[in-house]
Amino acid sequence: MVSSLRFLPASRGTLLKLRAQLELVERGKSVLEMRRDQLIKEIFILIDELRLRAKVESEYLEAIRAMDRIRVLRGEQDFQSRMALVIPPKLETVLESVQGVAVPKVRVISDPDFSQILDPEYKKALKTLWNSLKGMIEIANKEIAIEKLCYQLQYINRVVNSLEKNMLPELRDTIRRIEEKVSEEEIEEFVRIKKIGEE
Repeated sequence: MVSSLRFLPASRGTLLKLRAQLELVERGKSVLEMRRDQLIKEIFILIDELRLRAKVESEYLEAIRAMDRIRVLRGEQDFQSRMALVIPPKLETVLESVQGVAVPKVRVISDPDFSQILDPEYKKALKTLWNSLKGMIEIANKEIAIEKLCYQLQYINRVVNSLEKNMLPELRDTIRRIEEKVSEEEIEEFVRIKKIGEE
């Protein structure tokens, strides 16, 4: 579309259309820049929340080690028979809108049921493990959100750069060229009319 600008006729009508198009493109660029700023702000908020990752990972690894200790001390058969009593959690993956970007998110519908586990050591270890695992799920959700927002940000940056470096300069140059041509034609017409009036 932009490359065809050089073939436009030099007229006032063309100028009006091009100026309206320039205004529309500039407004579009401005909206995209505001959108870009919103995305950057949201990404930084999520990155800030990810600072808890090391703590959450540490808690998760400690919970795994605690379960491994119980498994070794109580034996594999005891461990497996008790784990069979646990009703697993229910999870679902949903699409959530984050700044208008569809982001997949794992949501916990229901926690695991440990009510059949009567041994307090097992119960405590399982609850600790589940709580740390929920923390890991939250961290994963935030990382996926950052990834999706970054893809959207890259796309917007490409569009804004294309407008800044290609479309807007070519539109402005075409408007300037047509303005000069129209101005020259008007001067020529004025001179012609003046000469006719003098004859």
